Amino acid sequence: MSPSSELAGLARKNLPDLLPTLGYAVLWLIGRWIFYKVLRTYFKTLPASSVLKNVGMQEKVLEESFAIIGAVVATVLGFMAFRQSDRGTCGLLNTRGCFRDWPNGTDADVGGARDPSGSIALYHNVELGWYLHYLIKFHLGMGMEDNLQMHLHHFSTIALLLISYLLNLHRAGVLVLSLLNISNPFLHVAKVVHYLEAKADTAAFLSFAVAFFLSRIVAYPLVVLRATLLESYKVHPPFLDPSRHLPVYLAANALLLLLMVMQVQWMAGIVRLLLKAVGGSKDEFKKAGATVDYAKTKHAKGE
Repeated sequence: MSPSSELAGLARKNLPDLLPTLGYAVLWLIGRWIFYKVLRTYFKTLPASSVLKNVGMQEKVLEESFAIIGAVVATVLGFMAFRQSDRGTCGLLNTRGCFRDWPNGTDADVGGARDPSGSIALYHNVELGWYLHYLIKFHLGMGMEDNLQMHLHHFSTIALLLISYLLNLHRAGVLVLSLLNISNPFLHVAKVVHYLEAKADTAAFLSFAVAFFLSRIVAYPLVVLRATLLESYKVHPPFLDPSRHLPVYLAANALLLLLMVMQVQWMAGIVRLLLKAVGGSKDEFKKAGATVDYAKTKHAKGE
């Protein structure tokens, strides 16, 4: 059997496990609609002097508040899946085990003795549902519209999730995605605090900056890129050997490198904000924060 036929067979076998993704996407949309409905009702009770009487600000707070829920869910489910995905030999300090006995040897991880709770499949389905709902929510009249860079991020993450599960790469996939998720709750909390002009504004942003730097700028290249670019074809049997699985090797690493480029760009913006937060005035920090916000509100005239 050729390598391409072998991988295609794996994908066909695993694809039915991802059908719940569509249901989770619908659940995320319903949850967002209810969440928005409840908070908009609350906003109407606020005094006229409140910053949340501004329609544009309401949209921003709604967007980021619901994102906090999604980020926390992803972090918890990712941790559960990480515990089941052969964590003893597939972790931050040892990634060789992420690739052992691939592609067929990892079948036992999913739904078998190593994953009795089905947490690996659940994590992939919920995460895929989240990003699918993110791509269509604005077109259904909910939330804010992402710019091109964020759409690239969403599509890249969806592709990584599909490669991770369909090709039995979930050991490495769960490690990668769990690492990327660490800073997300800090990000969305910092944005809400910033929008509300709370006293903890600077502290919340500093917490996010530290989490982002450690997980995405330090750990990501040292753990993820080193593993997928260098270690991935040094184990036996060969994992993603470029001579046998070149398309998958290139696709997976191209997506991971694209995320690295975007993360460096985001870190540059974070550093600029950090300088404003530490050494500048409150007004300068607020103005700088507005210039790097990734989304565009559909209610821009109300701001």
